[in-house]
Amino acid sequence: MTDRFEPKEEELDVTDYRAYFTSSILRVWHLQGKQRLFRILRVTRLTSEMFAGGKRSVTQQPKLELATREGEVVPLPFLLNKVNAKIIAQLYGKRPAEWVGKWIQLYPTTTELQGEIVDCIRVRNEVPGSRPRRTNKQGTNVLPPPGPSVPPSEPLDHQRAARNDDDALDADYEVIQ
Repeated sequence: MTDRFEPKEEELDVTDYRAYFTSSILRVWHLQGKQRLFRILRVTRLTSEMFAGGKRSVTQQPKLELATREGEVVPLPFLLNKVNAKIIAQLYGKRPAEWVGKWIQLYPTTTELQGEIVDCIRVRNEVPGSRPRRTNKQGTNVLPPPGPSVPPSEPLDHQRAARNDDDALDADYEVIQ
């Protein structure tokens, strides 16, 4: 018996060509263009080593392990940048241990990076379920538009009160398969 690699060909139902490439972390294309609701299961710090231009650099950042609304563990971790970490801290406090068990909403958007517009994932600046549902003329629930809905100057006490209310979570959020 030999250890021979057998190529495997498969068709994927994806909305972005980047999903065909290997990824070890949650990326914007995994959201498939939709906002998604997740529960934080665990918060750790990831230390990475990079080599570029003959120079070594070490970076550290928060790493979240997530679960879907149905309780399924998301197979890829979500690495927080400073913007997303600050938003979660505004919602649930500065102690990452207090984030465990809390809900966050991720949505795809764009940002400027080194003079170029790039896709990114953002954490919505509101506790899921803390805002009254809106409906359209047919009475169907309408999801909020992307972007922060709570100005940084507004107190977040009403949001903190709603953070443990699982029944208030919106059933319209998409789930990653």
